[in-house]
Amino acid sequence: MSPVPGTTVNSTDMKLSLQDFKGLLQWLRELQLLVGNCLVDTEHSMKLENLFSTRLVPIQQLCSSDLEPLCMLVQETIAGMEGDSMEIDSESEMKMSTLHLRELRSQIRQCEVEVAVATKQAATLLCIAEDRIKVIYAHDEQSSVAKMGVVLRVSRQDSHRIQQQSKSSLSIIRASRASGVWFSTPAIDSLGAEWKSLKKNYEDDEARLVESLTLEFQSRYQGLLDELTCRVAELDVLVSFALVSHKHKLVRASETDNRFILQLCGIFDPFTDESCSEVVIELSEHKGKTFLLLEGDQQTSRTSILQLLGIVVMLNQLGCFVPCKEAILPVFDAIYLRTGAYDQQLYGYSTFMTEMRDMSHIFSTMTPNSLVLIEDLCRGTSTSEGLALALSLCLHLMETKTPTCFSSKWSELTKEVAKYPSTAIPLDNNNHGQSVQNPVRSFDKLMLDCDLPADLISLIQKETQDL
Repeated sequence: MSPVPGTTVNSTDMKLSLQDFKGLLQWLRELQLLVGNCLVDTEHSMKLENLFSTRLVPIQQLCSSDLEPLCMLVQETIAGMEGDSMEIDSESEMKMSTLHLRELRSQIRQCEVEVAVATKQAATLLCIAEDRIKVIYAHDEQSSVAKMGVVLRVSRQDSHRIQQQSKSSLSIIRASRASGVWFSTPAIDSLGAEWKSLKKNYEDDEARLVESLTLEFQSRYQGLLDELTCRVAELDVLVSFALVSHKHKLVRASETDNRFILQLCGIFDPFTDESCSEVVIELSEHKGKTFLLLEGDQQTSRTSILQLLGIVVMLNQLGCFVPCKEAILPVFDAIYLRTGAYDQQLYGYSTFMTEMRDMSHIFSTMTPNSLVLIEDLCRGTSTSEGLALALSLCLHLMETKTPTCFSSKWSELTKEVAKYPSTAIPLDNNNHGQSVQNPVRSFDKLMLDCDLPADLISLIQKETQDL
């Protein structure tokens, strides 16, 4: 299909304005200055030589060299339109458009000066101060004013003066109790039509100029700008990783050889800084331990280990340090998560059916280099059938040697799964302290919530510490 005559085909469907190009120019100039200041910092450039050479130097090349012609083109165009002293060295067609826009802007300003003179004459005719008459331009109000270009308005206190004038010298457009009286004069009518025509010509020419800039940008510079934004975004993510890692004292995970090894010690939640300091998680293909079993109540820290393990692995996949004291982690080719209980009534899937579809997808796509995270299985069917099915799913994961973390409150299931040699259970060297500390903290919070006297709280805390 051929394009409609008088239109242009835009492959990216972008509608840019002159303000967009101004903002782009300002961003590029600030980025040039920022990167330049970083590169001249010799103290840090020696310590971070790899970062500077692989991240900052390509950004500087794009900003200061590859995209500099675009900056100059936009800068010259804006300077030409605003009447600055800079000479316009761009292409002749764009130069003529810029000069014509400058001329139209000058004519619009001259027309507005004449409107001010006509407004002063209207004030003299009405015997009121000039500042009591407000000039309304078409772009300030609704379509009723847009037809005329320019109108005048006085408040209700001065509306009687307009009624006293003849219709040949003044014409009332609209009267309102709230905003007063809108009127015009023959001189204002003429100037309004002229101003409206000049304004329309200016907007049309500006749109054509922006269209030329857009086509030039798309054909020569859009790919370079896309590359620049990707590099800046990547650097922004890496800097954010560094700041968060330093603030929360995250550690770098050690690399592993070709054999699968996952070992985490002192894992903690980076969002709340709550620590499971003595919990050690270890899975190893060499030792035949590929199935991590987490058992206990939903509210205990055991279940939160599943969430923390997912956070740790995801951060490591992204290239960030991890919230642990020590960590050995591989890079997984995929992470699969099966958690929660929900149905899909739109498709007629029950909770159990949805769960089985999720597991079917995991089994059909997982590899020995994937990680599977599961929180409970088969609770939506009968006890005997659910137990048998959940156990068979766990055994399949063990047979395929797919690294798996399985959390369940189903004691019969966890006792049965724990019998198999592939099953690993987190080691807790501070199990007693962990089981006592959380209730104590909860009890302290409960006493504070009940507004008990401070001396009574201190006495109770002292007594409980002696237990």
